[in-house]
Amino acid sequence: MEDVSPLGQRTLAVYRAILFHKEHDPDRLAALLGIAADEVEEALAQLSELSLLAPSRDSPGALRAVNPSLGLKVLLQREQDELAYRQQRIEQNRAALAALAAEYTASSRSGPDGIEELDDVDDIRIRLEALAEGCRHEVLAFHPVGGLTAESIEAARPLNERALARGVRFRSIYLDSITNDRVTREHAQWMADHDSEIRTSPTLPMRLLIVDTTTAVVAGLPGQTGPSALLFGSPPVVLAMRALFEAYWEHATPFHQDASVKDDAHGLTPQERKLLQLLATGLTDEAVARTLGIGVRTERRIMAELMERLGASSRFEAGVQAARRQWV
Repeated sequence: MEDVSPLGQRTLAVYRAILFHKEHDPDRLAALLGIAADEVEEALAQLSELSLLAPSRDSPGALRAVNPSLGLKVLLQREQDELAYRQQRIEQNRAALAALAAEYTASSRSGPDGIEELDDVDDIRIRLEALAEGCRHEVLAFHPVGGLTAESIEAARPLNERALARGVRFRSIYLDSITNDRVTREHAQWMADHDSEIRTSPTLPMRLLIVDTTTAVVAGLPGQTGPSALLFGSPPVVLAMRALFEAYWEHATPFHQDASVKDDAHGLTPQERKLLQLLATGLTDEAVARTLGIGVRTERRIMAELMERLGASSRFEAGVQAARRQWV
């Protein structure tokens, strides 16, 4: 059984032996208790440190047990002193970190319009961590092209767990192609299993995060090739972002439904319908696949299946037939 006593069962046994048997010699204590002599020496040192042993007047050089009532008072006072010291250190650390947080916020690159630009991965993570820890009500998110990495999921999960424990509501929209990415799909399922609301959509306009309707984060700065983000704090902008999210949320498919389930009278999935719409605008296979978050081969396979269903021998003919059948 695990030793959970503050003194330790062995140390307490040595104390009892000295208290009741008036035994002082480490070797005889070891024989009496059936433990090694070095373990007795270790217990004696701890008891002396805790002021539960004091020098014996009857046997110079030996130790005697302090009355347990007095020992308890001494021990409690010591614990109270240590607790007060720890509380003082905690308060000092809290004040120091609060001051640093205020200084960091003041030094951010927010412009007069409430927009903050971030073009460094570490800076982005620091800001996202702060937003996650400060969130109290709701997180809304778009997860467009590109699956989540196992590393990013592992780093974010403790933040999500603490937010969920605080009662934060999560609503997230992924692409329908999430079914093709095991890591992202399993993460979405984990969030759904923890009372988050997950839906999917054929396309999404951007990578977006909205926290408590006070801050909106959009990934990607114009002209930037590396990781970058824009943080918006202006209430009208954040509310507009939220309205955009709600519009997509209303037409998105609950995650627990199979993405292959047909959702309309023509037997088309949302992904198939969107693919036809994108091709009708003249986009290339590569652009359509990128928008849908799927591979080019997958996009061409879906298109080939649609052409077969339409009885078309070319994409032009497929477009004509799809329009005639009011698929687009």
